[in-house]
Amino acid sequence: MESLPVFVSVPPEIWFKILGFVLWDDIIFDPDPVSSSPQPHLALRSWHNTERTLEISKRRFVLRSVSRTWRDIVDTLPSYHFQSTETNDATTDEFSLQRAHRLQLGTSTNRSNRGNRHCCKGYNYWNLSDSAESGTSSILADHMSSIDTLRAEILIIPRSEWNALMKKPLDDVRQLLSKVRALLIEYSGFIPTDIPMVCPNITFLAIHAITDLRGYSGIIPSAFSSLSTLQLFINTEECLNWVGKWGLPSLRYLELATTLDAFQECLPYFLNNVGQELISLQISDASNPIHFLGDIWDILPRVRYLGLTMSILPPPPPPNHPLQVFSNREHGHYRSWRDHLKIMAEKWVGVQCISDAHTWDCMAKEFLDLQHDLTSPDIHSLNKFCICSRCVYSLYIACEKRGVRYEDEYGRTWAEYNSGEWGASTQCVVLDACRST
Repeated sequence: MESLPVFVSVPPEIWFKILGFVLWDDIIFDPDPVSSSPQPHLALRSWHNTERTLEISKRRFVLRSVSRTWRDIVDTLPSYHFQSTETNDATTDEFSLQRAHRLQLGTSTNRSNRGNRHCCKGYNYWNLSDSAESGTSSILADHMSSIDTLRAEILIIPRSEWNALMKKPLDDVRQLLSKVRALLIEYSGFIPTDIPMVCPNITFLAIHAITDLRGYSGIIPSAFSSLSTLQLFINTEECLNWVGKWGLPSLRYLELATTLDAFQECLPYFLNNVGQELISLQISDASNPIHFLGDIWDILPRVRYLGLTMSILPPPPPPNHPLQVFSNREHGHYRSWRDHLKIMAEKWVGVQCISDAHTWDCMAKEFLDLQHDLTSPDIHSLNKFCICSRCVYSLYIACEKRGVRYEDEYGRTWAEYNSGEWGASTQCVVLDACRST
């Protein structure tokens, strides 16, 4: 109680800075999350994580309840994150809508999409909107008469919202979105060809495009001069070929998922057009093992971070190639695939880190048992839907022998997980089925 007078006497402008810091998140409020991350291969998983945005909302609620002074200060601060749950919500807080730094419209979730035939392996963190086609009104379109320019640098918007917005005069839409640097169109169904006309300066673009080039006018968007990060889920050949024609001089980080059967044939042309300057390439193919045709290291001469689902691995990169980190994006269990990763750990001398598609939380007990009982039978799980802890342990040992960092899909080594340095992950795949095989 002796310190209470000092606590009370803190000037409001100091509280303004302190509470603003508490309500900020360096990851989810970053419009260029991959470029600024020390782990580019993991950055988008955290950026898409809605649990982080919910945590900010909880903090805001708690801080407002402390005192009248804090409530007034919090209400004065920008609503850094604004999320609408209904696109036709008539009670939308226009003040928060205009001042939000991250504007998320529509019903987004962070559920695991395993089992969804439209969602590719390794893309479980896409925030897909179940109601992308619902509603005929648009929050942004309905408020354009009173909002000239949004403060938002990050816009996450469903297809129905985007379509309604594009019915407004393009000059007005361009002014409204002039500060947007990160744009995610959820479950768009097609690639909107009007993006470069209204958001020419974006640095991060994410589109879930699963059908066709509706409205395609034959114009190739050459205005994406600032785009450094591109995240696409495509399952038509024409969409992939069209994106390959874009002028993307600043593209450094590409994350691509597909269910396209002809992906192997399209990939060389696509990478020949965009691959020369890439630093990070992450590919998830739900249809077939990935097979690079031609000399992939000539096509990707600057790639430091490479992530793949199950693949026919190319030869090791040449000694002077900058590849440092390989990410396994295959969430199914295929023993032969992790055996190939063991060979990578042993023979790809430039690789310093392998990031695997599992979490330590889900196999801590099995992993400890293996560490303490090395004489147990060499029995592997035959269930392809669960991760085999023995396969993981075998890959872990191979990495340890060569000094390669081996981490789970949250970027934690086994030692870091045990020490509690990074905390527990928020998602876990139950391994009961694995234990029974």
